Amino acid sequence: MPPENKFATLLKNGAIRGPLLWSVVGRFPLYLVTLALVVLTTSRGTGYGSAGLLLAAYTLGGAALAPVVARRVDVHGQPPLLLITGIVHPLALICLVRASPDAEALQLGCAVVAGATIPPVSGCIRSLWTALPSGREAGFSLEAVLSEVFVIGGPLLLSAVLFWGSPGTALIVGGLLAGVGAIGLATTRASRTWRAEPTERDLLGALRSPGLVWLLAVLACCAVSMGVFNLVLPAFAAEHGSADSVGLIFGAWGVGGVIGGVWYGSRKQHGPAERTFTVGLAALTVATGLPLLAWDNWSMGAALAVGGLAIAPVTAVEYELVARTAPTGTVTEAFTWVITVNVIGSAVGASLGGLLISGYGTWAAFVAAIAALLAGTGVACAVRHRFVRAGGADDEAAAGVPETPAPAATAPVTGASALPQD
Repeated sequence: MPPENKFATLLKNGAIRGPLLWSVVGRFPLYLVTLALVVLTTSRGTGYGSAGLLLAAYTLGGAALAPVVARRVDVHGQPPLLLITGIVHPLALICLVRASPDAEALQLGCAVVAGATIPPVSGCIRSLWTALPSGREAGFSLEAVLSEVFVIGGPLLLSAVLFWGSPGTALIVGGLLAGVGAIGLATTRASRTWRAEPTERDLLGALRSPGLVWLLAVLACCAVSMGVFNLVLPAFAAEHGSADSVGLIFGAWGVGGVIGGVWYGSRKQHGPAERTFTVGLAALTVATGLPLLAWDNWSMGAALAVGGLAIAPVTAVEYELVARTAPTGTVTEAFTWVITVNVIGSAVGASLGGLLISGYGTWAAFVAAIAALLAGTGVACAVRHRFVRAGGADDEAAAGVPETPAPAATAPVTGASALPQD
């Protein structure tokens, strides 16, 4: 008999199905909210300048305070912060929608609060994956696939809501879904019993790990590349026929990511994660060059579908390395720093892409995206030894040492123990 699919084996764990479901509900509207902010503002006739300012306020609010919220999760547990943010986040978005279009200061304040209180669902569910003694590899692979699904599904959900309602309705629906998902996750037994491992708290928190800091540097380079793509693909689509086709182009990219993630998650992994990470980054760098060969929107979609195959596998290994390099008791904060670095790097990449497109054309932006990934790959190769936690369980697994089965959980779940069975 062929070995059972790792995803199927993972989902048989009754303790994780509930948290996974609520995490999907809570994260599915993430891209809907950011797009709906722009659509809402422009529909009021205030222009793209105001839309960009509002989106920047929302993004910066999250980037600045998300690590602080995540650190509180590691100290106080998941439910308190999930419940607070699950209530405040949708209320802030509702206030933003109800605010007068002329009340710019009030709208910006609501956007900052909404961004700062985005429920830490991603960090929480990934912390729960680290509590699985033998299934976290499959869990991280599933997370990588879901990341691509959210990229595709969020805009589609926005389109569906706009068909029946207004941009304001879409923004409220997105906020309510995020809140419901966070509150639902907080009520699960796995979330209630999870506890970060005891550790000494200091100002640096998760950033006191040199391995994590180097990993974040690599991910920043990757985020810059993705930020360039976020701007250059709409420009390319407009140059080659119709800007409306950019959604299909991004969709092809996401489909490639889903296929790559499902393939990677269903196969048996060999070799150390740090080596797989550097090889995957090198493959992704090469694949990023394919858009330079595209001559129209259809060929660009095909190039991105092929290139996207490498994204989810690299992301899955990235999550494993984050869990490995995070100092004891800071795993939720560590995963949230990844989100913050991605946001900042993407913003830098988008700005860089805009300058290059204006000055030299889309080809220059594509070259910059390749260069950013090449820099990240070089750093990863140079410091990959720092991604190994000496004497840890990960090293034993990489060396082929059998894992000792974990006993049934009878106490609060920590980052090193098995999840309880519902």
